[in-house]
Amino acid sequence: MKIKTYFISLLVLLISFSNLYPQGSEPEKQPEPEIQAQTKSPDQTTIQKFLSEMMTRTSITGLFGENGGQHIFESGTKYPNLSGIKAGSRITYNREFQYGGIGIKHWWEGWEFGLEYRTTFKNQRAGEGRDEDFFLGSVSRERGTKIDFPNLSFNDTPYTFTGTQNFADGRGKLKMKDDRISLQARKYFGTANPDPRKPGSGVYISAGAHYTFFKYYLYDVTQWIATAPVTYGPIGIGLSYSNSTWELPVGIGYRYSDGTWIFEAGLAGNVWYSHFRDYHYQRNLNFIGDSSGYGIEANLGAGYALPSWLFYVKLTEHRLYGEGSFKTQGGINRDDIISNYSGMYRNYLSTKQFSLEFQVSHFL
Repeated sequence: MKIKTYFISLLVLLISFSNLYPQGSEPEKQPEPEIQAQTKSPDQTTIQKFLSEMMTRTSITGLFGENGGQHIFESGTKYPNLSGIKAGSRITYNREFQYGGIGIKHWWEGWEFGLEYRTTFKNQRAGEGRDEDFFLGSVSRERGTKIDFPNLSFNDTPYTFTGTQNFADGRGKLKMKDDRISLQARKYFGTANPDPRKPGSGVYISAGAHYTFFKYYLYDVTQWIATAPVTYGPIGIGLSYSNSTWELPVGIGYRYSDGTWIFEAGLAGNVWYSHFRDYHYQRNLNFIGDSSGYGIEANLGAGYALPSWLFYVKLTEHRLYGEGSFKTQGGINRDDIISNYSGMYRNYLSTKQFSLEFQVSHFL
């Protein structure tokens, strides 16, 4: 009886399912959703093509370099100062440091545009600093003009005053931080090509702008003073000096490339402007001023190019010579405080330095 009931129930179930669809038909399959092809608009295609072409004319560079040389701040007069003394002062800041940086270049139809950033990353030792105070006499010379256009002369020395006699001399350790941003454009002529992987040779002209900010600390100073008896001994921290400089170079150069080896040489003249602050801790006295002048920058470079890489070595000689004025602020003794209200004082700034730099560039 139970088996009969089971078969009757199964038969009723099969009939019920068969009535859901017409005889000989199968369940209709649900249409699969259509996959619509993603089409790009003309604007998107144009932008992507433009960006792709830009990338093929662009390189990114990592660089590392060693810098050497001096930056010198000088002031003085052969006329009596507030104390009735004919005197001057010279502070020498060594520029011996390592640096690193990054750059990017882009070229187009004979033009090359570059942006580079160099930094010491942090304060680092920069050799020795020196703070001299000296008497000026009848045999003393003041030669402030280093680049003399009317007489077509160039005096390549960072020193302005000679024939002097020191009455105070302080020497100490230096630490400093230096940051530099450079923007440059070149136009190539002849068969020279801004892409160093392409053979050719010819002259180029260049122009650009450099901004440099550096700050020094002179510490662990030992000072000698020509008193009776002579005063000699450590005085601790001596001074801090910060400087912001803008340069506008314009120059000419030559490039040769056989597609693998690249050689370059360039020479540029520039005009520059600096704003500085020189703070003397022992006297609580600031010298705050501005200077400007002319400069020269010369470089030699050689490189080896692969399809996607360029290895390049560059030697640069850099000169800045100029003059300006400063005013004093602060002070402890009577003469220093009176100097705050005595107007402006003349000063000379000179920088004579070099750098040896290694660059590795990747072509995008």
